[in-house]
Amino acid sequence: MPTSARKPSPYELASSQAINATIARVAPAILELLADGTPRAKAAIVAALAGRHDKRDVVSALTRLSVTGEVVEAGSKYTLAEPPPEAA
Repeated sequence: MPTSARKPSPYELASSQAINATIARVAPAILELLADGTPRAKAAIVAALAGRHDKRDVVSALTRLSVTGEVVEAGSKYTLAEPPPEAA
């Protein structure tokens, strides 16, 4: 009998390749949602994508996008990052 009642995360046993595939599948939907320039809270993003993607997948993708600098979190709301200036 298990000693812990905690249910393991689906990411604990997932390979890096599987996690990257999930991020690649969900990230475009997040970027599309934020493309209108309206800052949105994490909960609002999760709610907007609830019919298409699992909550954990949306949160993981949002975290990855934030770490890679594609989205910016300011005041607990997310927006698209400014594109880098083009080299002249």
